[in-house]
Amino acid sequence: MTGLVRKKFPPALRACWMTLNAAFKNRLQSVGLTPDQYSVLRWLNELTKASLCQKDLANLMFTDANNIAGLVKRMEGLNLISRQFHPNDKRKKIIRITNLGIDKLNKSRSIANSLENEFLSGLENEDRKKIIRYLQKICNFLHG
Repeated sequence: MTGLVRKKFPPALRACWMTLNAAFKNRLQSVGLTPDQYSVLRWLNELTKASLCQKDLANLMFTDANNIAGLVKRMEGLNLISRQFHPNDKRKKIIRITNLGIDKLNKSRSIANSLENEFLSGLENEDRKKIIRYLQKICNFLHG
């Protein structure tokens, strides 16, 4: 990690993300999820009042429609999510989390929280809040 300090922001951020994502992927194996599947389940659970379609998920996860299409198809095959036609637009399908998806999400939340605490353990509480605030500011700036 000491070499990380000398890097410019984008490579440093990418290195942090790649390290965190790899650790999360390894730990989620015990639940049978990938980090992307966890993110889909988390979004569907958090936005239960919304009608989410694949395009919405692509936007929330900052990826393209092709990636989401494959991910959603695999998750539906695993019975983690279900798709139903949108009541007002038969071209769209609404994505919903299944009971199995909720169960796996609940089992994996403690893994996510534990990993976050572990990765931020070298920071004081105030610094933890600052880094999250700074990352949110950067994200807001980039998305305009």
